[in-house]
Amino acid sequence: MIDYKTFKKEHLTEWVDRSQVAHKAAEELAMKEVKPSLRDKYKFKNVIMTLNGKQVEFKGENEKKRDGDIYFTYDEAKKSFGKPNKDGWRLPTKEEFEALIDGYTFVFDEDGEQGIFDNRLYLPAAGHRYYDGEVYDAGSECRCWSSSFKDSTDEARILHFGPSWLEMDYCSRGYGLSVRLVRDVK
Repeated sequence: MIDYKTFKKEHLTEWVDRSQVAHKAAEELAMKEVKPSLRDKYKFKNVIMTLNGKQVEFKGENEKKRDGDIYFTYDEAKKSFGKPNKDGWRLPTKEEFEALIDGYTFVFDEDGEQGIFDNRLYLPAAGHRYYDGEVYDAGSECRCWSSSFKDSTDEARILHFGPSWLEMDYCSRGYGLSVRLVRDVK
């Protein structure tokens, strides 16, 4: 004769354990939000926007150096992208960034760690590289170089945003910042 303890140990406990694991896994799966890949999350695609009466295409991804680094000093960015390349890509002007700020809605998606303009242009909050080589504020703010700099100073104009601000600002040209290129649409 099988007593309760034997039955519970040999059969019921095993079944209950499997059932609880399966039930828990099903609950987690049902409640789990489907996380898009990084490429989907940042919607890496080119976006055409009208800035100051002309159409400008924003490149879908931040630029990278040959070693994969995404942080450029102002002089590196200006040397590489100050003039349109053979495909027309260049640094945005201060005026183009200002028109973006003034002409389009902006939200900061803290979950996605990105700024979103007009629900189309996604800019990762990549932070910046300081003089000491360390990356700061990744996931909480973005600084992108423009092609403009402040005369007779060591500062250049940047697009700067975070969870509660969006502005044109200045930054030391020795910092490493993101670069998002644009080109004129013909």
